[in-house]
Parts: sequence; structure tokens; C-alpha cells
Amino acid sequence: MIIAGFIVAILAALLHVFIFYLESVAWESPRAMATFGTADADAARATKQLAYNQGFYNLFLALLAIGGAVVALLGFLTVGATLTLAGTGSMLAAAVVLFVSSSAHRGAALKQGTVPLVAVVVLAIGLIL
Repeated sequence: MIIAGFIVAILAALLHVFIFYLESVAWESPRAMATFGTADADAARATKQLAYNQGFYNLFLALLAIGGAVVALLGFLTVGATLTLAGTGSMLAAAVVLFVSSSAHRGAALKQGTVPLVAVVVLAIGLIL
């Protein structure tokens, strides 16, 4: 069960790496604009710096989760699980904030938060058992 938790955490991290890419690298691309519902190129340019910064938050959370899985694989389970739960728990918390604060973005919050939720639950159950 612990291994499954780390695998799901890595999947959550990969999703957040993709979000980083969309926000920090490809913000003005048609795909990113469609994904985030940006009306036009002017709106994308106006929010580019905010998205760039937010993308790095997503990247850092992903690195935290992946780093934790690597540390656990190296035999330091407690440290690895702590890092992974910090990363995935923060991903989940951010999704909850988005869900509560913006009814227009609830679908995005569910997409962003479901995999981290599963990772947190599965990893926590694995650690308890």
C-alpha cells in the first residue's frame, strides 16, 4: 500500500509539472489559453507574470513529492513519506482553496486535487498499516 501511495504521489507530481509547463512556459499558447479559459492574447499577456509565478509553486510541490518518493526508495521511509505528504497535501489544500473560492473553477479544482487526495489517503493508510 505504501508503494501504491508513492506511485499515486508521483502521478500527482507529474500532473503538477504539466500545470507548471502550461503556466510558466506556454501561458500564451492556444492550449494553455483554452485550458485556463483565457479570453484572448491580451488577457494572457496581462496575467503572464502571475501565471509564471504560480507555475513555479506547482513545480516546487511536484519536486517535493517526487523527492520524497526518491528518499523513501533510498531507505529513509519516514523522511520520504513526510516530504511526499507535504507536497501532495499542499496540492490538495490548494485545490480545496480553489474549489471554495471560485465556483467557476470547481472543475479545475477537482482535476487538480483528486490525484493528490488519493495519494494522501493511500500513503497514509499504508503508513498506518
